Amino acid sequence: MQLKFTLFLLLLGSASAADLSSVKAYLGQKIATQIEGTVQLKRGADQYYDLAKAANFDYKKLAQNPKIRAALQTARAGWDKASPMYEDMEGIVAGVDKLSEFDNILDAGTSGAEGGEDMVKFDLKLPNGKVLPKPGNLFGINESALWGTFPAYTTGIAYDINGNGKLDFGDKLPDANVLKAAADRLDSESRRLQTTAQGWQPTREDVFGALIANVPTVGPVFFEDWKTSPFVLGDKSKRRDFVVISRMSDLKGNISSWQTMYQGLSSDVKAKNPNLDQQITTGLNHLAAYVNKLIAREKTRRYTPEQAEQLQRDAQNRATAVTGHITQAAALIGIK
Repeated sequence: MQLKFTLFLLLLGSASAADLSSVKAYLGQKIATQIEGTVQLKRGADQYYDLAKAANFDYKKLAQNPKIRAALQTARAGWDKASPMYEDMEGIVAGVDKLSEFDNILDAGTSGAEGGEDMVKFDLKLPNGKVLPKPGNLFGINESALWGTFPAYTTGIAYDINGNGKLDFGDKLPDANVLKAAADRLDSESRRLQTTAQGWQPTREDVFGALIANVPTVGPVFFEDWKTSPFVLGDKSKRRDFVVISRMSDLKGNISSWQTMYQGLSSDVKAKNPNLDQQITTGLNHLAAYVNKLIAREKTRRYTPEQAEQLQRDAQNRATAVTGHITQAAALIGIK
């Protein structure tokens, strides 16, 4: 009888490990796809840099070279692929101690000029030898350079990058030195994240901790960024990052990672309190549906700042309720 009970406990532990291994598998797949994007971004940035160097960094002359359009389109497409992949796993990366430094480096860190406790710790050395001290997070630097939202990272030279015959948002030539350095560093840090993540073995403490730390950021992080972006303020926005892809889309990706993490914990919670498990699952699903509805509406309309404020309150109330249930579940299982 004792042997059967011991085997039962071993099997129960194996099932739990398998559930959490799915969280690691999800993370690994997202990182691999992100790196596909950073490789493409780096390729386009390198091509653009080589063309700029051949023109002795005379950007007026460079603007006459038709080859730069393909290079910049390649770089933009790489960023467009890599950035959403990071958002799909940010909830894991930002919430796990072993991985959290990468969130600051890649996506969440502020510049030295902005200051604050989230200021990045690295400097960015450019190919020409110049150093940008504490320049901000790497996705933001690349975005600012590729779409011209920060004058220091661009040349100010207008150029029809998408080739539609008119000058649209972001149609300015980037500073080739800044773009190359930022693209190189984003690719190398993404690979360093991949190596670190491969050595991470998820625990219940990790996953519960990541959820409890991240779900409450719906209002103070995502909606706050969104309210000051062109997706709400239009041309009045002064943001230099989170302007190409709506923060609602970023939030959707983060919620996806929260759902994946909780799926790994669900069986343990359900065994203790099926009703609580259902409340958490339903709460996350409803939060995802709420954000998806905002994304769909955003394609045909722009919310006013007042509407955005109300939507933020509604979304935060939902997130706060889910966080409370997750915290209750952790305590029920004995997770501190």
